[in-house]
Amino acid sequence: MMHLTCPKCHGDMRQYERSGVTVDQCTECRGIFLDRGELEKLFDAEANWNRTHGAPAAPQGAPAPAPQPGGYVPPP
Repeated sequence: MMHLTCPKCHGDMRQYERSGVTVDQCTECRGIFLDRGELEKLFDAEANWNRTHGAPAAPQGAPAPAPQPGGYVPPP
């Protein structure tokens, strides 16, 4: 396994798997870093979980969430 260094504080990073996605987390600043496409995979996993567990849907006519920095829209 490759040793990773946090790009923010240069602390040691640890890797773990969450919903089939490898997440890198700094042991010092606790920042979480994802590779390309991993955030979308986590959003998909959350949406699948919500569909199977009957999470409440957004009310009809509710405004869509605003895009966040980086150009992605947060999950409902």
